[in-house]
Amino acid sequence: MASPINCLSILIIPLLVTSLFYQVSATGPAVDEALLNSVCDKTQDSSFCLATLKGDQRTFVGDKDHLAIVSIAIAIDAVQVTFDQIPGILSKLSDQVDRTRMENCHSDFNDALVTLRKAYAASSSKSYKESTSLIIDATNKLRACHNSYRAPPIRQSPIFDAYTGVYKKTGIAVAVIDTISA
Repeated sequence: MASPINCLSILIIPLLVTSLFYQVSATGPAVDEALLNSVCDKTQDSSFCLATLKGDQRTFVGDKDHLAIVSIAIAIDAVQVTFDQIPGILSKLSDQVDRTRMENCHSDFNDALVTLRKAYAASSSKSYKESTSLIIDATNKLRACHNSYRAPPIRQSPIFDAYTGVYKKTGIAVAVIDTISA
């Protein structure tokens, strides 16, 4: 049976993606290579940042304000993918410590999704300080999952690589907002 969260995400994700295209306006200059370089220079991994932004067709559709929305949508997409993978991982875990950690991670990723969707809405209304604060809150929720695997007994998280990608993508969103609101 599908959980209420999955059902809700089936309805909300298409609305978010659709709204991206309705949010586009010709209020400012289009996103260009110089803006992307300026944003990505503020991240921990500028190559990853450039590849992520250039690899998403939504990046060049609008202006810098639209780029803020897109960067948050990229983070939401990454969190959603990992959130959706966790039930499958849970079904394969037999150790109670691992199961508890992964169940907590599932909750953390769900909380991060809710918070990132609020950040998306705040960015859509150009409330950039609020949006940045919400992105940081979401990142801290994800970090709680990551940190649980650093506590004894220390183990490698089954979602470590996904967490790393999500963490970098939330950093990109913060860098975009920092750049455009400066």
